[in-house]
Amino acid sequence: MTQTLLSINNLYKTYQAPNQNGAWWGLQKSSYISAIDGLTLNINRGETLCVVGESGCGKSTLARLVMGLEKPDAGTISYQNTEISSLSAKARMSYRKRMQMVFQDPYTALNPRHTVLHALVDPLLYQQPNLNRQQAIDQAMAQLLAVGIDPVLAQRFPHQLSGGQRQRVNIARALMVEPEFIVADEPLSALDVSIQAQILNLLAQLQAQQQLTYLIFSHNLAAVEHMADRVAVMYAGRVCEIASREQLFSRPQHPYTQALLAASPQIYTAPTKHHRLVGDVPNRIPLSHLQQGCSLQDRCPQAIETCRHQTPKLVPLTTQHAVACHHVQQTSSQGNDHEH
Repeated sequence: MTQTLLSINNLYKTYQAPNQNGAWWGLQKSSYISAIDGLTLNINRGETLCVVGESGCGKSTLARLVMGLEKPDAGTISYQNTEISSLSAKARMSYRKRMQMVFQDPYTALNPRHTVLHALVDPLLYQQPNLNRQQAIDQAMAQLLAVGIDPVLAQRFPHQLSGGQRQRVNIARALMVEPEFIVADEPLSALDVSIQAQILNLLAQLQAQQQLTYLIFSHNLAAVEHMADRVAVMYAGRVCEIASREQLFSRPQHPYTQALLAASPQIYTAPTKHHRLVGDVPNRIPLSHLQQGCSLQDRCPQAIETCRHQTPKLVPLTTQHAVACHHVQQTSSQGNDHEH
């Protein structure tokens, strides 16, 4: 029986938008843009849930909200049935050991003035002040070995390491406090293709050894197909489809998911009925200008009249597959009627 580790319910996040001159607008309603729009998502203990979508769909915002780096405007984030989204920084400290983050850029995530050893030892001593420095150093050296870094490199600075080495150090730093839940925001995007496979294999190996739960945000569908247990597809701050890896890659239902996969021919050979989308994610639309209905309606070749005035809800098609699409739900309903 699966156990929910992290639960996200009806989450909203908006940002104040700059005007055309770059200055910040006043506090009128029209000066805010929506980044996360009523998103609901559960992550089960021990699984790898990958969240995919175009740039601007809200992936990085969601990662920062989950980690408490930002607070949501509305909605809740609960960890093991305890709501953590509204906790103060001090009250959230006990969760820092359980939840750690691997950032997108392995270079800017490290302090250029600190050695590798410094980067690992200081966070550990902060979280576990009962340790003496030599104990912390010993643990750091062991962790470097665990992620495939020669301890000889412990005295080097970030600029003296390759991109792959820096990302391994970032992963080692996240694991220093023995967390159970890792959030990784585009952990492969800044790496060469040859190095990406090594990092993927490392993440899988560490998960098996330490019983980790992963929430990984990525636009790299090849990597997602390699390591995900389940995949959630995001568009304009919402989850539009969520399914097991096998179901999503073999039988995508949402037009947006089909378009994403069709744009990756090495992964998915799209039938002729699956169209690629034109235009961009509407991530810069002020709240006052948000249109009614489905946010994909202007880009979707399958849009129907209902899409113009009703926002689709995430509805289960099977026990492991849910889709937020009026066209899919209508087609599914008609299919079930014909069966009877």
